[in-house]
Amino acid sequence: MDLPVLLRLVADARASGHPHACLHPGGLQWLLRKVGQPDFQVWSSPDGLVVDDRGYVMVLAASTSVDAHLHLLERAAEDRRRRGGTAIETLVWDHDAELLAAVRSLGYAPSGDHEAEYELIHTIGGETAAPTLPDGFEMRWLEPGMDDAYVELHRAAWSTVAPSKYDAMAHAAVVSMPQFDRTLVPVVAAPDGTLAAYCIVWFDPVTRTSEIEPLGTRPEYRRLGLARAVSLEAVRRSAERRAESVLVWGVGDHRTALYESAGFRGGRVLREYARRL
Repeated sequence: MDLPVLLRLVADARASGHPHACLHPGGLQWLLRKVGQPDFQVWSSPDGLVVDDRGYVMVLAASTSVDAHLHLLERAAEDRRRRGGTAIETLVWDHDAELLAAVRSLGYAPSGDHEAEYELIHTIGGETAAPTLPDGFEMRWLEPGMDDAYVELHRAAWSTVAPSKYDAMAHAAVVSMPQFDRTLVPVVAAPDGTLAAYCIVWFDPVTRTSEIEPLGTRPEYRRLGLARAVSLEAVRRSAERRAESVLVWGVGDHRTALYESAGFRGGRVLREYARRL
């Protein structure tokens, strides 16, 4: 896997307005922490890129034609079938009528697993002020020596439904990614030093855009405005690198409202479509 080539493919697709593409280079790098896990596959060819995360398949064809997209999707379905999979899911923009009609013709139907995914954008213009924090809280970054506490923070934030699988090995993979920058990880510390909230900001110099992926708050520190604060800090730090916009995905009305309170505005919508194999 030639990662710089894949990142350039994803960046160029976003920069050119590829009609069927949804990945950002940051999102791809976050996903690649799973390389080596038994039900995660990523492969590329001159035709494009496929990421298969437990049957949840993201496709980026080198060509903008629907046929090129379907060719990769069908290769992914066949690979999944060979490995014993019984179903496949993929993503289609609401406005992409041509691709939507094509996947429906292959037997894909709306999946009930997840709500609509909203692509929320904060367009950067003018001054970006530092966010306000509750008394005693401090905005920091992923400083050397903070990694163990950061992993514990991530696990606490993402274990409210099921235990998070994020561990030291996954973290090592994340920090080794080409566009990972420790100073682009806003971390809020509570008055007693406990790490309370964070996000990772992935800045892509080709598109001059950043993506927030992921963002989390320790359960006992929720409803204090910390998620909004790290979102605003992500915008501020991106602006320092001359980014033109910041992207984040919102799923569900509550998360969308959180990001909208930080100046993000909704645009395109993705939905999942699935079929049996």
